[in-house]
Amino acid sequence: MGKMEGKWVWQGDRWAKFVVDNEQVMPYLLRAVRNVVPLVALSKELSVDKLAEFESQILLDETLSTSSIEKEYLDRDSVRSSIARHLGLPNAKQGDKRYESFTEVYFESIRTANQPLTERQLKKWHEMLFIEKPVLKPITIGDYRSDEMAVVSGHFGRNEIVHFKAPCCHHECVIEYMNQFFEWLNNGKDFSDYIRAAIAKFWFVTIHPFDDGNGRLSRIIAERCLAEADQTDIRLYSISTEIEQRKSEYYDILEASQKGSGDLTVWVVWFLKCIEAAARRSQVRLEKIKFATLFWDEHRQKVFNERQRKLLIRLLETSDFDDGIAKRKYKNLVSTSDATAARDLIELVEMGVLYSEGKGRSVKYYLSEKE
Repeated sequence: MGKMEGKWVWQGDRWAKFVVDNEQVMPYLLRAVRNVVPLVALSKELSVDKLAEFESQILLDETLSTSSIEKEYLDRDSVRSSIARHLGLPNAKQGDKRYESFTEVYFESIRTANQPLTERQLKKWHEMLFIEKPVLKPITIGDYRSDEMAVVSGHFGRNEIVHFKAPCCHHECVIEYMNQFFEWLNNGKDFSDYIRAAIAKFWFVTIHPFDDGNGRLSRIIAERCLAEADQTDIRLYSISTEIEQRKSEYYDILEASQKGSGDLTVWVVWFLKCIEAAARRSQVRLEKIKFATLFWDEHRQKVFNERQRKLLIRLLETSDFDDGIAKRKYKNLVSTSDATAARDLIELVEMGVLYSEGKGRSVKYYLSEKE
């Protein structure tokens, strides 16, 4: 095995007795909570249908991101269809069984977040994540690993770097470590649930109980803790999206903490920053949905052609044209002629739906604010 320096966290005195510097963590915890609370309040203003639509967007981000972190890239439309079917949204199609299975695991984990997590449940989820067995490497599915586990880079036999080595080299040891984890997860209330989510993710991924899928399961467990913290059985923000965008930081801090003394302050602060950023991102998205609901209500008597409706949906549901849309971009978006594009946009301005800024070729169109 390659060269390593010092002890791994599981070899130290603080293993399973992690400490956090409350004075350092508290400002970040407060910022995270202050961004999540209005998000929860805002979600309660949505209708059942709109809330389901919003959650489907969050789950789509979460599913794609958590797989991308593991360098597995899923088909966006298939994942979207699977989520829509589970949420009972219209026009949902039966999706690929891999996506259906992952979606089922995610929904089950969040909807039962207020219940204890058991070994049987966890192994069932692992089996569902690998409903199609990997071809390139044989792995144990639906049960804990039975030999050692390490993350190594470099050439085999020379210049190897051990980034992480998990505890335990036999099945019984993994069972013992996981029983300790379950006891803490289900009964320990020494920390805020937001901090508990950070510790749970770190603890689980450090044990690395399975041959594969540990990263995804660690994020699912963290999301369960966050659902408890938010006091809701739906997800309002995607933690995996933030982790994916900070992937380099994530691996650096995780590796440093796994080689540390058991003081998880730096890791917890980083995780809380991710929660804050994820909640902020969701607030923007939720405001868009709220604005769209008011928009269609205000303009329900007006008749739009298919091209105009396509533009309005794009403006309302995405940030693609937050800086305005020019006639040329609209023409390409709806595949029409210059003359038709100009007429469509002028009609929308006359109806009070859009307003324009600029002159000549530099003119851009924006959604009008609610009257």
